[in-house]
Amino acid sequence: MTAITEDAVAGPPPGDTRTVAPEAFREAMTRFASSVTVVTAYDGSAPVGCTATAVFSLTDRPPTMLVSLASASSTLGHIHTAGRFAVNVVPWRLRELAERFAVLPSAQRFDGVAHTGRLGVPLLSGAVTAVACRVTRYVPLADHTLVVGEAVHIETDETGEPLVHYARRQTRTED
Repeated sequence: MTAITEDAVAGPPPGDTRTVAPEAFREAMTRFASSVTVVTAYDGSAPVGCTATAVFSLTDRPPTMLVSLASASSTLGHIHTAGRFAVNVVPWRLRELAERFAVLPSAQRFDGVAHTGRLGVPLLSGAVTAVACRVTRYVPLADHTLVVGEAVHIETDETGEPLVHYARRQTRTED
């Protein structure tokens, strides 16, 4: 829908720092459908990871992913150390992984979770797609850090159906 006004549209007055209420912003963001992913790395030889929905491809020249993680995230700390991370798109059939990697203590998240190591990152077995990345940049913004990485390996399950987060619920894509 497009809004048409008869008055000139002006920006905020200089120095205006008002923003929408955080609660209203969070609610509006629930209307952005997104794939549910688990971002993974290694802590030495142990796999670590967390659930993330603020993930997207940045460009294909060079193939680059961007992940937004809380700056206090232990997974982010391990990515800093390893210099690599993977983005694993969670399939609908393994939707319990989304909660596991969001709420369990870090040390328990991979317990019993099938995965393989490729190019220095753990890839979740059964992921719809998994993209292994080499970190090229960190950009701290507000209480998060954007992690930028070039794709060095990709695995895809052509039959996988992604788990989608929309309006505060987990759902799946439909034809």
